[in-house]
Amino acid sequence: MPVVQHRRTGGGLVSFFTPIDTYSQNQIKLILGLINRRRRWKKHHLCKATWAFPAVMILLLLVSACGSSQPAQSPNALPVVATTALMADFVRNVGGDLVEVTALVPPGAEVHSFQSTPADSVALSRAVLVVSNGGELDGFLGPLIQGSLSKDAVHVVAAGPLLAAGETDPHFWQNPVFTIKYIEIIRDGLIAADPENAAVYRANFDSYKDALTKLDFDIASTLNTVDPARRQLITFHDAFGHFATRYGWEVTAFVASDGGEVSPGRVVEILEQVRDQGIPAVFAEPQFRADVLQNAAQEAGVEVGTIYSDVLDSEVTSYIDMMLFNAKSLARLLR
Repeated sequence: MPVVQHRRTGGGLVSFFTPIDTYSQNQIKLILGLINRRRRWKKHHLCKATWAFPAVMILLLLVSACGSSQPAQSPNALPVVATTALMADFVRNVGGDLVEVTALVPPGAEVHSFQSTPADSVALSRAVLVVSNGGELDGFLGPLIQGSLSKDAVHVVAAGPLLAAGETDPHFWQNPVFTIKYIEIIRDGLIAADPENAAVYRANFDSYKDALTKLDFDIASTLNTVDPARRQLITFHDAFGHFATRYGWEVTAFVASDGGEVSPGRVVEILEQVRDQGIPAVFAEPQFRADVLQNAAQEAGVEVGTIYSDVLDSEVTSYIDMMLFNAKSLARLLR
């Protein structure tokens, strides 16, 4: 671990490193940059909250051995943390150029296997707004969020009203109508954190709401090309109940949560039913493409198509892209 000395200057916190470990130095520079950016933002917006310096110093020592994927940020942007890449996409659409968003679970990563690092705690501590989904999806991050937030930060749970109504499946965004409710919560959170720009957030919300309304229509139009007898979504991961309800499909899943829980017997049982009913394809998310499913599907003469629930990657880089990809994948393989 490098030896670190600090002194204060008029421009913020400056660090001097004994050149022992370049990787560790880069990690500490990253955290120092996050601290200084928070100070500049708070000075720009005349905020009165104080920064918990001792806690940050402890994290600086811990983070030297840990990786981080925090993006570069402009000095005066509103620092926001979202629990997942999908939540981050929603925030960017409502916040526009006024926000810089960090996703705790980065694009391409599976939320159920996520392990936090000290860098995540620092990102949370400097955030003015934190956005989580809620429920069983990211509820396990609650202690991390509550233990890291500054006292003046705003935390919104996008699915809060839907969960309060008694729904239990946390994948509400699979229905674009529910997604509109998400972005209402996010809009209100942004306004609470940055009331000076309320008009901008409202205008961005209206524009994105129109795009989501069109998305809902486009999905329905694409799915309507599938024979009603084949409108059965067989998935590896039980995350598409709200999608099926919205568009009048039936859905069956191999496993309830983590794809690693699937048993060969369960796969064979479902694939035999699929073959008997003449359904030409089943679907799996990229992170859940287990060999047992691929091999059993090949034996049954059934294709395994790709579908996304929440993991964005190089193929689908936004929520709207993801939902359109899913509809087209279903239509292409089940017609």
